[in-house]
Amino acid sequence: MYYYEKDYIMRLIHGIARILARMLFNRELEDDGFPAVMEASGRESNDYLQRMIDSGQINAAEEKLFDLIGSTTWDDRQKAALVLSFYDYLNRKDDAFLTAADFSREEIISGLEDAMKTVGMEIPEYLRI
Repeated sequence: MYYYEKDYIMRLIHGIARILARMLFNRELEDDGFPAVMEASGRESNDYLQRMIDSGQINAAEEKLFDLIGSTTWDDRQKAALVLSFYDYLNRKDDAFLTAADFSREEIISGLEDAMKTVGMEIPEYLRI
């Protein structure tokens, strides 16, 4: 895949997250995700997941994300905030980092779609890549 194709995919993923943030929270997606709209436990979970990502444990972090959204008593908006924050943060990692962690941009897209479905919020067809 050429560099401009990867850059295009990165921009599409970020664009999807920004549009969903605007639709769900009437807010712009911030560099650190959505800590302002998350409960304290959500912010702690977000920090924990970002540390896992930073250490290269992306697959384990994604599994933990799905465990959290499947088992917590947060409302769907709180869960969606964590999902959007997670995948937008992951999307900002460079290709070398993702490759070293055995993860791809395509997995970011499919993970985002699957996680949003899990919280009962499908990505509209016109936003899908």
